[in-house]
Amino acid sequence: MSPVLRPVEPGDGDVLHAIFTEPGVRQYLFDDVLLSRDETQAHVDAACAHGAWVICLDGTVVGLVSLRPTGTVDRELIIAVSERCWGGGMAYEAADVALRRGFEMLRLPRVLAGVDLPNQRSHRLMARLGFVPTGESDGPKYRAKNYELVRPADLSD
Repeated sequence: MSPVLRPVEPGDGDVLHAIFTEPGVRQYLFDDVLLSRDETQAHVDAACAHGAWVICLDGTVVGLVSLRPTGTVDRELIIAVSERCWGGGMAYEAADVALRRGFEMLRLPRVLAGVDLPNQRSHRLMARLGFVPTGESDGPKYRAKNYELVRPADLSD
């Protein structure tokens, strides 16, 4: 069954806290820092403010996908999927839907992404989604590879 995206709501904090604190999720998403429930709620509230989506499977929230603002025009793809859903294409399907919404509805010219160098799973996801490496940068814990996905030509104005 394919995932369904719905807008994130403030009440999603508990279920997202459970996902954000899973060891595999927090390893790269939060540099292995164990968030407090209040810190998670701050992330959820920010996601609500910019229009992120929770990923639902059979009515259960299993992750979050976001096109987080990173400046006046750019957005950054952020995705967190529960470890129990890894390996089945869930991250790809959810990110693909979010990217289409970003290009078609928000008319974004491009979407950026940053992936910690040791996070091989996410590097494979970026390649599968069509992102192109644009360089590297220092991060809080790991050096990161930066990516860009330009709006497809068939969606240009």
